[in-house]
Amino acid sequence: MPSPSTDSETTAIEDAYKAEIQELFKILVKNLIGARNSHETDQQCLSRFTAGLNVTQRARQLALSAATPVVRTAALGRKKPKAR
Repeated sequence: MPSPSTDSETTAIEDAYKAEIQELFKILVKNLIGARNSHETDQQCLSRFTAGLNVTQRARQLALSAATPVVRTAALGRKKPKAR
């Protein structure tokens, strides 16, 4: 069972993730408003948004893995090295 501190950390990470997605969306809208209306412009704005989204998702996953206690050897599917 997760500890209360882990629950609060997970909640904080999820809240930060949602806030970042909202910020990325706001930036997308601002970029579209300030740009010429064309397919090429839309694709450039979409490409930037997608890159930001991918980085944000990766950061979320890394943060969640740091906040969640895991037995590393089991998580990686490796056996513990034998003592010599």
